[in-house]
Amino acid sequence: MDKHYSFLAGLLLAATGVSAQSVGIGTGAAAPAASAMLEVASTTKGMLVPRMTQAQRTAISSPAQGLLVYQTDGTAGFYYNTSATSTAAWLWLPDKASAGDNLGNGTATSAVKLNGNSLSNNGTGGISIVDAGHVTITGNNTVTGNSTIGGTASVTGNASVLGVVGVGTATPDSKAVLDISSTTKGLLPPRMSKTQRDAMGTPTVGMLIVQTDNTPGLYQYTATGWASVGAGVYTAESSSSGAAPTSAVTVNPSVTNIVYTDNGVGNGTVTLGTGTEGQRLVIVNNDNGYLTVVSASGTGNILPKYAVRFIYTAGAWRRES
Repeated sequence: MDKHYSFLAGLLLAATGVSAQSVGIGTGAAAPAASAMLEVASTTKGMLVPRMTQAQRTAISSPAQGLLVYQTDGTAGFYYNTSATSTAAWLWLPDKASAGDNLGNGTATSAVKLNGNSLSNNGTGGISIVDAGHVTITGNNTVTGNSTIGGTASVTGNASVLGVVGVGTATPDSKAVLDISSTTKGLLPPRMSKTQRDAMGTPTVGMLIVQTDNTPGLYQYTATGWASVGAGVYTAESSSSGAAPTSAVTVNPSVTNIVYTDNGVGNGTVTLGTGTEGQRLVIVNNDNGYLTVVSASGTGNILPKYAVRFIYTAGAWRRES
């Protein structure tokens, strides 16, 4: 017998005794753990399992289930065979510090706990979920396909939805881009002051906001600028037309449009009197001279061939545009 094998056999016999069921290496006088077939003990050295290349590992014929090796090239690390058949199924044991949690492409068989961390492509932003189930998505987001959110949702940043959005309904109208359904709540557009509204510059035509000061109300941006819509008492479109006054007059309008034509001489001052709360009025100056109009907003001149909008709020006529 080769002297190396004789030495190893002697070492094992010395470590365990002739009738021992467990093998202890480096355990000294202490018996190896009863539940272990092999116990290696040391405080200064480690244990080396067989080391080989990927090609050598995959060349092992019919590896036993649980066989462990260390691969030295490619994705280096420990590999063990999980297959109970002759066809190997090697599984890599990654280093968590460098490989992360490595969820991989698989199907979870139990709940995935993020432990306060987020799901992210590059470690920045991503999706975070708190214990109550609230989901926060950071950054610009695009949602494709059918998605259902039960409960309260808030979005910080830019979000794009490709398809139909239903709020308060699981079956949004297919002809609507946005379908909001409720019998107990309304819709709140963005609320801002006139200064904040004007700071937007030139928005897209059709933009809606709620203005909170000056002449409060719902405003839309049109091709000619901001215009109030839908507030107060609705009055059907109606008009009156006549020559601009040549002397001071007080007008208590019962129509929505007053058109003043040229009177051929100087114009008198028009003072707006009483109206109905929420009533709206457009004065069109088709005269060739300035038309002075007095309202709760002050005294102002309407240029020839121009128009001005007024609304009756808080017991007085006020200029809108």
